[in-house]
Amino acid sequence: MKIILVDLTYTQQSIASDVVPAAIGMLAEYVESKLPNLPKIKLVKFPEDLSLELKNGKPDLIGFSNYVWNASLADAYIKRIKEVYPETITLMGGPSFPTDKEEQRIYLTERPSLDFYIVKEGEHALYKLVEFFIKRKITSIKQISTHDFQNVLTEYPNLVYKKDDIFVSSNKLERVMDLSQIPSPYLSGRLDEFLDGKLLPITQTNRGCPFTCTFCTEGQSYWTKVRRKPRDVVENEVSYIADKMNTLPAEKRRTDLLIADSNFGMFTEDLDTCKVIADEQKKNGYPKYINVATGKNKKERVLEAAKIVNGAMKLAGSVQSLDPEIQDNIKRKNISSKEIVDMALKSSEIGANTYSEVILGLPGDTKEKHFKTLKTLVESSFTTISMYQLMILPGTELGSRESINKYEMDIKYRVVPRCYGTYKFLGDEISVSEVEGICTSTNTLSFQDYLDCRKINLIINIFYNDSVFEEVISLLNKLKVSIWDWLEEIYINSSKEEFKDFKNLLNDFLDDSEKELWKDKEKLTKFTSNKENINFFIEGKLGSNLIFKYKSRSLTYDLDVAGKIAEYSTNSLLSKMKIQNPSLKTFIKELVLFKKCQIEDIFDLELIKEGKFNFDINKYIEDKNENFISINLNKYKFRNTKKIKFYLTKEQINQIKSYNLLFGNKIDGISRTLSRVYIKKLFRTLNNNYQITNDEFHENNSRRWGGGLESV
Repeated sequence: MKIILVDLTYTQQSIASDVVPAAIGMLAEYVESKLPNLPKIKLVKFPEDLSLELKNGKPDLIGFSNYVWNASLADAYIKRIKEVYPETITLMGGPSFPTDKEEQRIYLTERPSLDFYIVKEGEHALYKLVEFFIKRKITSIKQISTHDFQNVLTEYPNLVYKKDDIFVSSNKLERVMDLSQIPSPYLSGRLDEFLDGKLLPITQTNRGCPFTCTFCTEGQSYWTKVRRKPRDVVENEVSYIADKMNTLPAEKRRTDLLIADSNFGMFTEDLDTCKVIADEQKKNGYPKYINVATGKNKKERVLEAAKIVNGAMKLAGSVQSLDPEIQDNIKRKNISSKEIVDMALKSSEIGANTYSEVILGLPGDTKEKHFKTLKTLVESSFTTISMYQLMILPGTELGSRESINKYEMDIKYRVVPRCYGTYKFLGDEISVSEVEGICTSTNTLSFQDYLDCRKINLIINIFYNDSVFEEVISLLNKLKVSIWDWLEEIYINSSKEEFKDFKNLLNDFLDDSEKELWKDKEKLTKFTSNKENINFFIEGKLGSNLIFKYKSRSLTYDLDVAGKIAEYSTNSLLSKMKIQNPSLKTFIKELVLFKKCQIEDIFDLELIKEGKFNFDINKYIEDKNENFISINLNKYKFRNTKKIKFYLTKEQINQIKSYNLLFGNKIDGISRTLSRVYIKKLFRTLNNNYQITNDEFHENNSRRWGGGLESV
């Protein structure tokens, strides 16, 4: 029996889902381990490769993964396969599938080319189905009798199908009880072809999530029991991946690792995994970055995990909202928000990177509640706050018609960033995109409030996240000035005509935020089935992750604009607080200049930035204990103005080259890079040739920085 398993990704703007297809690799390994005489199952990731594969003849069975980033692409390919090879058995699996049985019936009715859907966990279900085909010597959908559909297959686990008037949604929802039963697709060498630097290596140490969040596909009771992969398998997989990465040229080598656990670091076993990773870091220098959703509770343990891997892992404190009513609405009662906030505060003390997630548009959300949550997270010293809009995901409680009606959700539709393309396949040309529904207003949140929240979201992304203006933020912290007040000051000043350029940037962002939304999903789907329209997306004229697109624009082409309003808002806020001093204004100006030299045009690998400084900003940064209430600013002052150069290290150049190869160096590619990498790691390094002896500082370096500060 010829079987192909496919985890498609769009490729025409960049690789949309740039992750090694480990999930279908595990499916293949499990099925083959149970059926040792089965011919080797073929894995496919890219549409172009699937076209080549099917030129060699029809498969007996072909299965597609179904996620928000490839569902429509898989639908289109299945439809064409059935047109050319009507006897081929087609199936899908993945989380983008309804839980309601009537909605499942409608889903399959709309997709007559799809024969079977495997819900929930797929390994055991696929094995049992393939075993059935082999025992019955079935290699064509036409060989499955009505009797089999009506009686036999109804007993198979995790299976949904529709045949004419027959509809079956299995009540047997099984999981693999012991993950050691699933052979590693890495250790078998099955995934070697995907470890060429184009794709992000992914591993998983456990499956399941003990929490029941209504907006998440893992919030169902089916997943509440957490099952672990054996420690030796995890250890061997990490070592295997590290060795493979180190065989690649530096400019093609991935430096990141994705751990697909839902709550990494929350369990004692995770500390063992971190020790394994730390050993590989010492031996191979891999991974430098770990993409992971860290545990929602047990933050002391999560903090310990982050220490072990040498800061490669950001600590997640994903609150979604800190409002008690909203938390109750989304069933997050067993997650301690206080513990999350405390973790961020403790992390900041040791310099660990933290991030939190906030979702706009949850049931009960308002502009005031959204702003209040953001304020608390900023004041808790999270280094990054990721702000999302509520996506209406199939298979979630919030995605049900009941919830949508209850909270009067207004759902609008947009194209998923990078998930669009035109492909030649089996003699036909397919133009397609992925479309997602997002909540843009509820019975407590107006659309205008939604836009106001999006505006503050962008401002936080530009001025607060990723340490872009960390020197200014550090100054404000030392002056005991609220960072949230500073961000609000920028929010207010952004409407002033004197900052017209920044005002225009925000207006462009809000205009695009409205223009990308469609009321009618079918009309948008039809629009993106046209090749010419798809080209607009590929060329970057339509579609993008707008937050990152405008952040990228601000930090590359418009950094002067951002710097000016950051400097002005800092001075105006300090003036309101009667913290004024001429030297302070010069110092703030140079803090902004310092950052400009570090980051402006950072994707220009040959560029060396140069700035003139009266203050030793680097010394200021390293001085962690200075209390600015009684500061001696002159301790940072040069005797003479110094010209300082900023440059990229060889390692940074290789990293940027790697991301440029993957995503390109245009604005959308830069956006993708900024969404994946901790940008501080790419900041230009200043040369050390300017370093001077202590006697070169002003003799009066004991003089206090007077004026308003003394009275604070």
